[in-house]
Amino acid sequence: MISPIIDDRHADPLGHDLLARRLGAVEPLLLAMLAHPLERVSARTLTSRSFLVTGTGSSEAHARFLVHLLNRRARRPAEFIPLSAFCDMPAEFGRGRTLVVISQGLSPNAQVAIQRATDFDHTVIFTSTTAAGAEAAGKHERAALVRQLEASGVEFVRSPLEEEYSTLIRFIGPLAVYVSAWQFARCLAAELLPPLEAGTLGVLLRTRAPATAVARFIREADSFRRGFYLIGGAPLCEFAHNLAYKFLEGLYWSAPVIWDYLQFAHGPFQEVTLQPRPVVILEGPGPTEADLAARTRRMLEAAHVPCIDLKSAAAAPFAIFEYEALFNDLVHQLVRHFHIDQRNWPSKGKDDPLYGFARVG
Repeated sequence: MISPIIDDRHADPLGHDLLARRLGAVEPLLLAMLAHPLERVSARTLTSRSFLVTGTGSSEAHARFLVHLLNRRARRPAEFIPLSAFCDMPAEFGRGRTLVVISQGLSPNAQVAIQRATDFDHTVIFTSTTAAGAEAAGKHERAALVRQLEASGVEFVRSPLEEEYSTLIRFIGPLAVYVSAWQFARCLAAELLPPLEAGTLGVLLRTRAPATAVARFIREADSFRRGFYLIGGAPLCEFAHNLAYKFLEGLYWSAPVIWDYLQFAHGPFQEVTLQPRPVVILEGPGPTEADLAARTRRMLEAAHVPCIDLKSAAAAPFAIFEYEALFNDLVHQLVRHFHIDQRNWPSKGKDDPLYGFARVG
């Protein structure tokens, strides 16, 4: 049995111990998902000809990850679009398509897409929210929404953790939805997508940030907080957006920009040569990655641009689990070192003009 995550606001005013407990719960919670996997999806999902996938914040990374799995692994046409595209979308755009909305807590802005569900042949929602959980948290309108959607035939794919709030950054939910997305795609094409194995996933989730990298981030924090670059290869760079959001939400630093190796030579390298900023290379295994990373390092060294190389033992798409764990550990250490207040983030409660654009609950 997984122990409950205790939140002692009085003894832990900055939320650091709460984040540590959540990090400690990641592996047992995700391995429990493998022990009780998503084994089937609805007939309407199985017969879907085309998927339209959306999500924002950390959920954008999940949406893009699912699009990758559907397109290239399950061989089902899938497209990502941002939430604002639903505001004025013609109703006929949804015909013949399945809508997939990814939102851990069914955020108010997720309603922009959910409200268009009837325009689509079918709708699937990836979330941690349940009607019972929302009621217990006092979110009665959200609980009513969940019941209404369930009654209307909307399909739910759920993952932990339902109430991962009180801090801005989340560690459990983002990793869990990658597992849900994998299991969902595998239901559509089990012969094309291998199962996630507990032994393999457990090793990846235990990845920690190298001490030398942590020391560099601390020593050169003034440079990193103004923005840095993440460079990697496809397909990792297609769905690694949440690695950047960790610095934005965890430390309130400028989010790093993610570049593909070959894209880096088309403008970013020229900019960073004139305005040096740190570069972090996410190097995967294999000779192609090794060659691209080596060429990138040579360019950076010639331009006197500082660089950190974080190598992954796993090939993409598995690498996302390894890098998520590594950056969770890195950001948590930096949050502690710089005494970041994760409970009272900047402009807390002042974002409703956009965050509450389509508020429900």
